[in-house]
Formats: sequence, C-alpha cells, structure tokens
Amino acid sequence: MKKIIKREQGEFGVGSLIIFIAMIIASAVTAVILIQVTYQLQQQAEDTGNMAIQDVSTGVKIISMGGYRYNSSWGTSSPYKNVLDWIVIKISLIPGSPAINVSSIIIEVTDGNTVADLVYNASLTFDGGAKPQGGAGEFGASAIRDMEPATWAQGVVTQGDVINLFFNATANGLDLEPQTYMSIKIIPKHGVPTLKEITTPSPYVSRYVEVM
Repeated sequence: MKKIIKREQGEFGVGSLIIFIAMIIASAVTAVILIQVTYQLQQQAEDTGNMAIQDVSTGVKIISMGGYRYNSSWGTSSPYKNVLDWIVIKISLIPGSPAINVSSIIIEVTDGNTVADLVYNASLTFDGGAKPQGGAGEFGASAIRDMEPATWAQGVVTQGDVINLFFNATANGLDLEPQTYMSIKIIPKHGVPTLKEITTPSPYVSRYVEVM
C-alpha cells in the first residue's frame, strides 16, 4: 500500500504582497501617531508643571506700609486732615520667586465700603512732599534698592530689590479715617496673591502714619 504524502503549498502572489505592504504602512502610520501623541503629552505635562511651579513660587512680600496725611482744608486745630490720603507699600520678592514685571501687577484695595482695582502707571510719581494730584485707578512704583543685574529701568523686580508701591487713596474713593478697616491684595500675573488686612491706628498723631 502506497503512502500518500500531501504537500501544502502557501499561497503567494500579488494580492498577498499588497496586503503585506498595507500592514507595514498601517503599522508605520500608527507608530508615527503614537510618537506624536506621546510628544504632545510630554510637552503639555512639562508646560503644566512649569506653570504650577511658577504659580507656587512667584510672589511678593510686604515689608512695611504707611500713609500720608495732607493739609486740612477746613482749618481745624490740626494742620492735617484726619484721613490717610496716600498709601505707600514697601515690597520685595518672596524667596525663590522669579523676576516680576511691575506692569503685570494689579492692586486691589478696599476700606470695607469701596473697592478699587489699580493698574501700574509709570508716570505717576510720589515723593511724600506736597499733595500730588491724580492717581484714580492707578498706582506708581519707585525703586529703593535695585540689585545687580539692575533691571528697574525696565520695570522688572528681581531678587534683592526693594520697591515702593504707592497710590492715592482719596482719589480712589477710600475714606481711611482712624480705626478703619483696610484690605490690600497685590496680584501678580503668575503666582500667589499677597493679602494684607489691617485696621488703621487711632489716633493719627503725625503726618506719616505707619499702619503695618
């Protein structure tokens, strides 16, 4: 009895070759898409991480704060009105904070009755002398100490700098009499806002009144 050996032959032709090439192309396209998605996710994760670090580490601290009174217009026994007309805030960067451009800062201030949002005006000046005019809706700034590299000419605050922020409280509708609540929030573009809540002293006994 003869033993029949059955030989199996694989099918090979143009059709199979086309399918094979199509599978390679599909795999290559899938690999490219996966690489692109992975890169985008990596970039997004890095950007999110950098923004989170910036939001946590960026900010200012208040060193001191005071107000100036100006001449009384109704001729009382005191040469000065019994309200704080101008507020001066001395600030520096918190440890580890990157540089901050003062033009990106907003100051929100309230006396409990009136709220004012102030933006930076580089032309607004204040030297504590004769009562300056203007200042509604704005604050000014000046450098007390500008550490190297000196960047204050561009309005940039860096580590070690000490800056005065000042604004006209009266022009912004604030009535800062003795024993008045006042809240000041310094809001940078990135980072944690700095909030200070105080009650003004009583009584006012000098032209310059330290409130913090």
